Amino acid sequence: MRISIVDDRLEDRNALQRELDSALREKGYSVETIDLYSSGEEFLSGFKKGKYDLIFFDIYMDGINGIEAAAEVRKEDKFVRLIFVTTSNDFAAESYSLRADYYLLKPFVHEDILKALSIINLEDYERQRVIVLPDKSTCLLHDIIYSEYYNHRIVLYLKSNRKKKIRTSQADIERILCKNDGFVTCTKGIIVNLEYVQRFEDGTIFLADGLQVPVSRRRTAEIRKAHADYLFRQVRL
Repeated sequence: MRISIVDDRLEDRNALQRELDSALREKGYSVETIDLYSSGEEFLSGFKKGKYDLIFFDIYMDGINGIEAAAEVRKEDKFVRLIFVTTSNDFAAESYSLRADYYLLKPFVHEDILKALSIINLEDYERQRVIVLPDKSTCLLHDIIYSEYYNHRIVLYLKSNRKKKIRTSQADIERILCKNDGFVTCTKGIIVNLEYVQRFEDGTIFLADGLQVPVSRRRTAEIRKAHADYLFRQVRL
């Protein structure tokens, strides 16, 4: 989960980060990053499509306010989840037009943040997340069963016995996939999605759609534990 908080008040940024981190752990989400920004300008200067899964915008900021910053985000990314943070509901109509998912009032209350996370249903969002591959093509993250590197190419083995081939390095595909919960390198050149692991047997991982990949003896115990931990997190969601 990649999250950003955009608020020009330091104490509010830090307070929301603490409460959000606690709420996400409570709900069993895996958090890659919570980035903090002090202005709309600072945030937009480095924003690109697919960079974040969830963005919190304070509405009342000097310069580019939260509504204006969110409008710029929507021009690039129609799917990222947006939550507006404010001291009043004066901009409720504007936030609705930008397809905001929730309106969080200050001061922050832990129960309200839990409610926001439940309403935006992040587990469903994760299943629909589109990733941008090194060749600039896109793919649904949830569709990937495993990837294999061979001869300067990556083959993505997808659901329903589909394949996608791209020319890139193993390092690049690891950087894209392994930062997401459930993706691990099981042996040199192969990354598996733990969601589709069915069983382990004699140095082989059996996956969905009749697929199977080797796993090194050295890494078998580690991958088994990663799989068990992943299943436990899914039960908690």
